[in-house]
Amino acid sequence: GKGAAWSGKPGPHAEVATRSVGELVRSSSLRELRLPYPAKSAAWRVASGHGRCIQGVNGSSTHRGTLAYSFDFKLAVGTPVQAVRSGWIAAVVSHFAGGGARAHLAPRANFVAVKHEDGTYARYYHLKQHGAALEVGTPVRVGEVIGYSGNTGYTGGPHLHLDVVNVLPEETSVLRVRRRGEWEHVASIAAAFSRELPPPGRPLRAPLVYFGQDDDWPAVAAEAPKPFVAFADRHPEVTFAQRIAALATLDGCAAAVLANNRSGPEMFAMGGCEEATAAPAVLVSKESGLAFKELLASGKVDVDLAAHPAVARAQPLRDQVKGLADLPLSCVYGPDLRYVTRTLPVKFLSAANKLFVPQQTKLYPPVLPSPCAPCRSARDAVRDQTRRPIDPPS
Repeated sequence: GKGAAWSGKPGPHAEVATRSVGELVRSSSLRELRLPYPAKSAAWRVASGHGRCIQGVNGSSTHRGTLAYSFDFKLAVGTPVQAVRSGWIAAVVSHFAGGGARAHLAPRANFVAVKHEDGTYARYYHLKQHGAALEVGTPVRVGEVIGYSGNTGYTGGPHLHLDVVNVLPEETSVLRVRRRGEWEHVASIAAAFSRELPPPGRPLRAPLVYFGQDDDWPAVAAEAPKPFVAFADRHPEVTFAQRIAALATLDGCAAAVLANNRSGPEMFAMGGCEEATAAPAVLVSKESGLAFKELLASGKVDVDLAAHPAVARAQPLRDQVKGLADLPLSCVYGPDLRYVTRTLPVKFLSAANKLFVPQQTKLYPPVLPSPCAPCRSARDAVRDQTRRPIDPPS
């Protein structure tokens, strides 16, 4: 959420073991989700479209690739959003105000992420501004209200985007900076295509060196202490992968930190490359980048970087899906990458204890159609017949 640049400390439940995609797909834990909103009356659902699935699995609009197993439910702004499974709050973003059908708004959706005991995360997107009901670390029961729906981020109208994923970007890296003699956490997200980060118990510790847009990067690297963590700003005309590759090739570069160029704070998992970088790489917000520059103006700055405990044992995808008969749609991209967030195939449990997968255009819970006039007449005739007293035998 919005706040100081120094944040991003691992939550109290970071120690939950990472399970492979193959293990998760085979497990039963993904097959008993509850709907993430109150049912309301059938009449209201029909009149308003409340709970209509406006985009489902492998939807033609945005539910493709790693987002294939996602669901969009039409909900009015302010509708309570309920946890589909028990767990605890892993991440909260609630400071964004705007929304619309513009691609640059995609990273600016408010959301709540709930971590489950199997290591998966349910993500609830497009919440209203300040619409999160709970703080990070709070235990959550299935059906408990965790926030309120809205229309923030990349959206064509008020709705709730729900998915269950194996990796939460906000729990991929741990970055700290030494400030006033104390180590302070800085919110960071590992690039989806990052090389494996150092393990949590053995972080990379090195001085932070800034490479400005107009600097002679090889010359700056030649004068820097070795090894160093290269720090640069995101450039709108260069891809994330190209920017990080240019930093990683510098003599002495042990890791790369890229600062976003858009205020917010706005953070996301950098993607767009199927090959792992030559050095570990993370993104920080523009606000944190400005704070880094302010510290560097006063002298040497040390940082340390490690994998978040949640992904400490994450393996490349090809090792996670060994033995799977059918590869999930979300697992086609990046077989050699380990920090890609992939949606997982799930099923919901109805009030009648039947499993189902929401289908586009349908209302959930379903609204049973009223019988036509001839059907009602036939039904009433049967009912009357069964109600007649039985004549005693003669």
